[in-house]
Amino acid sequence: MNTVVASTTSTWRSQARRLTDVIPTCLKRVFVPFLLSRLAIILILSAAPLVAQVPAESWGKDDNIAIKLSARAIADGLSRVAIGNDSGWYYTVAHDGYEQRPFDTSRQANWAFFPLHPLLWKAAAALSGEWVWSGIVLSNLLWLAGLCFLWLLTRRLTDSDRLADHATLFASFWPASYFMMLPHTESLFFALATASFLAALTQRWWLAGFLGLFAGATRLNGLFLAPALFMRWLKGERRFADLMKLAPIVFGVAIFMAYLWSITGNPLAFKDIQVAWGRELHAPWAALLDYINRPHKIITPWNPRILHFGVTVLALCSTVTCWKRGWHELAVFTLLTLLAPLLTGTLTSMTRYAGVAPGIYVALAVWADKRPRLGQVWMALSAISLALLSVLFALGINVGGA
Repeated sequence: MNTVVASTTSTWRSQARRLTDVIPTCLKRVFVPFLLSRLAIILILSAAPLVAQVPAESWGKDDNIAIKLSARAIADGLSRVAIGNDSGWYYTVAHDGYEQRPFDTSRQANWAFFPLHPLLWKAAAALSGEWVWSGIVLSNLLWLAGLCFLWLLTRRLTDSDRLADHATLFASFWPASYFMMLPHTESLFFALATASFLAALTQRWWLAGFLGLFAGATRLNGLFLAPALFMRWLKGERRFADLMKLAPIVFGVAIFMAYLWSITGNPLAFKDIQVAWGRELHAPWAALLDYINRPHKIITPWNPRILHFGVTVLALCSTVTCWKRGWHELAVFTLLTLLAPLLTGTLTSMTRYAGVAPGIYVALAVWADKRPRLGQVWMALSAISLALLSVLFALGINVGGA
């Protein structure tokens, strides 16, 4: 009898081992930090509104207060924040299409929001027959894919599984990573940009170019892949044919511009409509000097200045590390990613915008490997910031980003 049981157990173990062998190594390495970070955010987004419903004066006086976390509470918590702010605009594009009228800046319009994310969201909703959860599931799957690409990219750059694990851990608990699980563009753009870098690193230039095209159809920042990948091309054989394979990167933005021209008469409507949100060009150092001159002013509406300033400095330092290590493409992409919001003259949403630059996480992994205490301190600060911003976001106080 014991022999039969042992044989059956051995067979099950063998089958389980064969099944896990099919799963890519990168997925097995990133799944735990992905799952833990997403569960923490879900718990916060679900529990914070329930706690807020209890009057503050009741705590400590009424011993019968109980907060019950149910499947309905989780669903309500996520649904409450899923379609709002930028995701609300993307929803209008996915559900109703772009506004078709002559261009003007008298009111805000959804021309500022690029089309690939709402197109994918619409396709997912068509399959499921539901909008909110389709967007949430899609974003989380894309974020998981992005973490896998980041692990592979870091592994190839550093030749270290440990550093690749560190990079994905830092990305999973990035202070603004709650945006990665909601129907915003962050998860899609991060996955495309990181995959494009990985393709270029392995000399698959056509793939890098077309991934860049899709990144450009997701965000204007996709154009930053062109100069970034050009730096990688310079480090290779410098074949002109390979350089031409990167040309599709500009087509994502170009196609969107052509479409906007046809419906508004202005191919730059995505840029020109920004004035309706009060955004104008400023010197890139203006926002940094403003904080340095008034460091005591740590939070303003939509802007936890002390966090955004710290992230900006950290990201700038990461460009130095990447450049010194010879990862020039990552350094250029991070620098341009920072430059875009800095040109608006404010640090608003900087932590959110910087979070799509994979070079930051690779640099953090390198620093943490050399100075483990530094990595531990950043991890603690990042997790605390993520928890705090998620709580505020769940309560409708969005200071982390627009």
